[in-house]
Amino acid sequence: MSTTGYRSVALAVALTGILPCSQGAAQNVRTYVSETGGGPPCILATPCGTIQQAHDNTDAGGEVLCLDAGPAATVSAVTITKSITIDCRGSSRDVIVNAAGITVTLRNLTLNSLGRPAETGIGIDFRNGAALFLENCVIQDWNPSAAGPGIGIRFAPPAGVTAKLHVTDCVIRNNGLPASGGGIIIQPSGSGSARALIERTRVENNTYGIFANGMGSTGLISVQIKDSVVANNTVNGISAFTSAGHATTSITVDRSSSLLNGADGILAQGPNAFVILANSTAISNVTGLHAVGGGNIFSYQNNQLTGNVTDGAPTAMLTVR
Repeated sequence: MSTTGYRSVALAVALTGILPCSQGAAQNVRTYVSETGGGPPCILATPCGTIQQAHDNTDAGGEVLCLDAGPAATVSAVTITKSITIDCRGSSRDVIVNAAGITVTLRNLTLNSLGRPAETGIGIDFRNGAALFLENCVIQDWNPSAAGPGIGIRFAPPAGVTAKLHVTDCVIRNNGLPASGGGIIIQPSGSGSARALIERTRVENNTYGIFANGMGSTGLISVQIKDSVVANNTVNGISAFTSAGHATTSITVDRSSSLLNGADGILAQGPNAFVILANSTAISNVTGLHAVGGGNIFSYQNNQLTGNVTDGAPTAMLTVR
């Protein structure tokens, strides 16, 4: 599947039933898009020419698949009004997920702001929903000078919502403004809670790498980073940040590396901030491990901590069993 000619796709996820489908009732579990396609029904024999047409003719819970890529198969905006999977290489521009109870899968997407006005300054902006699955995606260069905040992925469940984020086999790089923003920012609001799994993913050359920020919520943030690399970020690599009265913020780092970051390799800041390390490395950062303000870093004693300007130390040791 060629990626030539793909220019911009913005995905806005809206609550089912609020916006009408322009193409009428959906008819297919799976629809197809081609640059030589026409209109509905968007089946394999007669694919549609735009992702919006395919979306409007796909049943809730179905799939939109791109057979090839080109100018005719792209549009400036796609409004999603149902749980759906979109599998299309080469798409670029903002993705806004804002749908109560909706599950969205984005696969094989490349999202960047190069050469285009950044409407939100965020590659993927999760504002509401039940779950977001990102598979084999590249999210890069969300560092606009005029539009903020310069974030690759912002995961921000609202009050009363516990949402899941799964990031698998992705690359998140070159995101952030000079002193803010970054690769993956997890920041629920109100009583919102976030459950995140980041697996086999590279988070590199951002401002902040992976930043779990509990300051805006009284819920719970639980993040697992597994088989991943967080490297060359301007400020911290992996951060759990909160304070008393705000969300308990916990990050488990398993078989992963935080290295070559401009400040802390791993930070736990605040009395409800916890980082648990297993089979992982913090190498060549300014500070390897940094627990401050009552934060805790627990080590299973099978990690590597070396080559930092200041290595730091865990606050407690755990026993492998």
